Amino acid sequence: MADGINISGTADPYTQQVYSAGSNEKNTLTVTSFIKLLAAQLANQDMTNPMSNSEMMGQMTQMAMVQSMGAMTDSITTSTAVTSQTYAAGLVGQELTVAVTEEGPNGLPVPVNVKYGTVVSVNLTGGVPMIKLEGDDEEYPLSYVLGIGRIDNPYAEDGKDKEDENEGGEGEKITEEGKTENPLLDKNLYV
Repeated sequence: MADGINISGTADPYTQQVYSAGSNEKNTLTVTSFIKLLAAQLANQDMTNPMSNSEMMGQMTQMAMVQSMGAMTDSITTSTAVTSQTYAAGLVGQELTVAVTEEGPNGLPVPVNVKYGTVVSVNLTGGVPMIKLEGDDEEYPLSYVLGIGRIDNPYAEDGKDKEDENEGGEGEKITEEGKTENPLLDKNLYV
């Protein structure tokens, strides 16, 4: 069964959306339905050519493997959610660089700039941790975090952020000899 089916709306036939059928009792094979199928197969088998024990054991083993893989997938999904929530909660008080987006031509968010700020809260009520920066009313998903601290704006045309140019920015300083000085890149610190 396909995970998603591409469909187009009636308002705009060129914009595609995805429809995914949720699992329900009609499209999901459970242990109970497997046992019913196996019992029906045994009751209606050809008496001159009955089902062998190895075939039945093979089918039962396959069903057990499917159940185990489903349980493992659920466990990994839960573990991933807990890990991302723990990571997001650990960002409170940290200065971050987050992506600022605009709606693109296909309706999806497209990153256009960055924003710097200190994390004041993390909202864990939805499926995705949402980060709130100091002095900003907007919440940003964890996936919008580009780095911890101030990093260069990858979306600026000339490599500099407009916010850095206006405020003077922090980080590298220019010495009297015209060289850039960055305390994080000082090789004497690592000797």
